[in-house]
Amino acid sequence: MPTAGDQLPSDPQSLARRLAAVERDLSELRAARRLEQATVGAGGVRIVNGGRHAMDTNSGVRMVDIGAFADQRFNHPDGTAQQGMWLRREDGSTIFSLFAGQGETNQAWSWRDRAGNQVLADDTASGSGLARPYLPVPMSPAFDGGWDYWPRTANTTMSELWAARIYKQQPKIVVVAEASMDTSGATGQIELTVGNIARGPVSVSFGAAFYTLGPYDISAFAHMQAINVSLTGRRATGTGAIRATIYTAYTVQS
Repeated sequence: MPTAGDQLPSDPQSLARRLAAVERDLSELRAARRLEQATVGAGGVRIVNGGRHAMDTNSGVRMVDIGAFADQRFNHPDGTAQQGMWLRREDGSTIFSLFAGQGETNQAWSWRDRAGNQVLADDTASGSGLARPYLPVPMSPAFDGGWDYWPRTANTTMSELWAARIYKQQPKIVVVAEASMDTSGATGQIELTVGNIARGPVSVSFGAAFYTLGPYDISAFAHMQAINVSLTGRRATGTGAIRATIYTAYTVQS
């Protein structure tokens, strides 16, 4: 029957080798606290209880903060740590942030250029829509006395009244125009031409009215492709000219 003595090394050299092996194993276990490489399976990684994920460059510049911020200046009014996101470039300049500023309660997200300017951000005060960028609001002459300034044509073939050049980013386009024939009993048509493809036409009669052209699909054009857009019109029957002004034009999602 084996005894405890049977488990002992046969000589001092053997005992020394075993102790050296144990020391190596302990050193490896301590080193394992610094994770140099890992593969995460389907369960993913979950950070809880106020933990955070951080990433630094070799020179010590913080690029990623996700989770509880160590900087106590951003703590909630009750003193608890705020949790958010902060992404930076290698030079330390902010790319994206999601947190409430000092003394603020609503978290806001924003994208910034290298100079630190907000280029895209949500409106935390209303809780709806964008804070940046400011979007244009197209204006047009009022009808009373205004249509004298509207582009017009008496041609019976489609002629350009308004023209633009856009860079395609969204898959559809909409144009809202006000149009009228300037002679009672006459009729005409307007249509939208996008990249030399005519969309429409829409019938127009005497008396100013609003016409919505679109949304028309422009997804066949490549992303950021330059596209010529024009509002064209023609007189179909009667005499006089067709007049049109654009109130707004925009591109939209699918």
